[in-house]
Amino acid sequence: MENISIQKIALEIKLKQEEDGLSLLKESLSKSEQLTFGMITILTSMESRLHKLEEAITPVHQETEHLTLLQESIITICLNITFNAVNMFTKGINIEKASTMTDKLISIHQIPEEEENNVKRGPSDNIDSYLRSLEKLRKCVEFFMKSKPGSHDLEKCKSLFIEGADYLNREFRVILMHNCKPVAPAKLQEIINSHYDLDAISLSSHGSLNSLTSTNSIDAVPELAIEHICESALDKLRLIANWLSEVASNEGFVEAYSQVRSDIFERSLTVLKDHIHKATSVTITVSTVAGQNKKLNSLTIEAESKKKHKSSGKRKELKRMPSSAFIQSPAIRKNSTVLSSEGTGAGAEDSVNLEQAYIFPLLCIAFVKLSQTEMELTKSVLPNKYWSLAFSSLLKKALIFICGEGEKIVTSVRKVCISKNEYASILHTCPILRHFRNMASDYEAIFKALPNSARMKLKSLISSFKEAGGKGLEEFTASIKNDPDKQSNLPKDGTVHELTSNTIIFMEHLMEYSEIAGDMLNYQTTDSAAPLSQELGHGQCKTILGSYIARVLGALGLNLERKAKCYENVALQSIFLMNNYHHIIKSLERSGLIEWINALDGEITLEEHYKALIANQQHSYQKCWNKIIQNLIEENKSYHSGSDDSKMSRGSRQIIKDRFKAFNTGFEEVQRIQQHYSIPDEQLRNNIRKENIDTVVPLYEAFLQKHGNSQFTKNRDKYVKYSVQDLVNALSTFFDVSA
Repeated sequence: MENISIQKIALEIKLKQEEDGLSLLKESLSKSEQLTFGMITILTSMESRLHKLEEAITPVHQETEHLTLLQESIITICLNITFNAVNMFTKGINIEKASTMTDKLISIHQIPEEEENNVKRGPSDNIDSYLRSLEKLRKCVEFFMKSKPGSHDLEKCKSLFIEGADYLNREFRVILMHNCKPVAPAKLQEIINSHYDLDAISLSSHGSLNSLTSTNSIDAVPELAIEHICESALDKLRLIANWLSEVASNEGFVEAYSQVRSDIFERSLTVLKDHIHKATSVTITVSTVAGQNKKLNSLTIEAESKKKHKSSGKRKELKRMPSSAFIQSPAIRKNSTVLSSEGTGAGAEDSVNLEQAYIFPLLCIAFVKLSQTEMELTKSVLPNKYWSLAFSSLLKKALIFICGEGEKIVTSVRKVCISKNEYASILHTCPILRHFRNMASDYEAIFKALPNSARMKLKSLISSFKEAGGKGLEEFTASIKNDPDKQSNLPKDGTVHELTSNTIIFMEHLMEYSEIAGDMLNYQTTDSAAPLSQELGHGQCKTILGSYIARVLGALGLNLERKAKCYENVALQSIFLMNNYHHIIKSLERSGLIEWINALDGEITLEEHYKALIANQQHSYQKCWNKIIQNLIEENKSYHSGSDDSKMSRGSRQIIKDRFKAFNTGFEEVQRIQQHYSIPDEQLRNNIRKENIDTVVPLYEAFLQKHGNSQFTKNRDKYVKYSVQDLVNALSTFFDVSA
């Protein structure tokens, strides 16, 4: 126990010592922290005072340095003045002149200080004054480069001069942006109207669409000036551009000009497009042929204003359109199917947008006219060595826009023409290609100033239109040949088949674009360096199109022969073919297409070919009377007929009765069947009626004269139902549904 108590006392003593030591350490640490805080406070105060001292000393140092440089300049000036004065005195020069030169030297050294504020304020509205200030600095730079190269004065003058040139570049851009705006759509529309020789693209309440007659070139159109920039702004731009080019050798204004004018050019076209789109609503009736139960129908258009006239409130419709190929007669319109959201559903979404096809040539005309005016404007504003580069740059966006709009139409045509068998959409490409053909010289004049890549971009677009159209035409021929033979699609009365009428209509529309169609059919990849105006001649196109039409007619003929076999009645087969052949030849004669085909080398003319086909079908048709007229032909003369009827045997009487009865029954059956047949063409109808009369009436008349008055029966009216005139009258009513 004692040991434990001793150890406890020892530990308590040691603990006390440790606690005392710890108290001393804490006291020392507290004093150290106080000293550290005091030191930091002192150092912070010293740093603040040093900073204030530096702020006070720096301006003094700078001013001292400036005064030193100024002193050096003054010493230099004084030495120069003294040296010059001595020279002048030595040479006997007037002291007053020496004084003037001295003043001039002093003024040159003062120019940087005097003009610094003017330069930094920018040109503002007084460009002439600003240019005078920069001219002074330029002369100072030249002076110091000769007298004090590498000096502070030279560097300061150079810096101010460059800064002033940058301010001028910015002012050039500002003036452009404030004075440039898209050309008003009404102004561009006026130019387009004059190009198409119209008073206006106006709205008409009667809803008719008339074709436009375009001139061959924009140059032929009366000048309609476009003021892109007002004259006062042009003067400023020319002044700045010439000074920057000739004095400052600064080309920044060229890029600024290209960017601003490029945006304005593109916006002018997009505003025009939106304007036409809002003003009109155009829906298309697309022709389709052969394939997936579709029929070939020509084009109909309903163009109407989306907005009502403020005064009358009546709906208005677009009066003019740039292509008469889009116009359809009332006789054809009845067979058309409008592909709209209310009609064929999904098919409407795939159909070619006629509004795009209508707007695109108008945009191209605006592009040409704006390009021409932009070229003149660029030449007017920029120095000669820069205008070509700037013009090429500013046209890029507009050209991309035009080509993009064209590619949309090409893609749409390919889709509905080739994929959907809607071949009338080919006609969309014709007025567009005609535009490029007629205005090729205008495009050539524009593209001379552009790199070859720009020319190739447009040539590629034109080639795309030709390729799509040419492929569509070839597919059209195949579709005509392979149009499905369905009895449900055949006219019950044997009249002209819808395929025939629509094929001829398509050919007639195509004839309006003979040279364009010839180019499409003859499309080949041409040399990239070939001019845009290099096209096939009229004679070549006529030959190519004539050969194509002949192929189409051949395919149509084969298809009609197959369709005719779907009729059970042989006579109706012949009526059907005669109607179609006659319609083809008359339509070709009326349209003038027949001359194109006859111009080809052939053994016989097209008229002779179709007349032979019609004659063959007439001969085939007459066979329907063979069974009937056999009853009128005296093959067995064993029975008696004459004045002495008492000698006529009973068998002979029965033979005569049977023959009259068989004739009556057969004729009435033919009449009953053929009363629903129709031959719309009066000439063909009369020819067939005459043949029928010539075939039947003489035999019946001879038979009636021989046996009609004989006593072969007591009930004569039962067997002799027709007089000769009655028979003629009956035959004269054939093929007339209204009879």
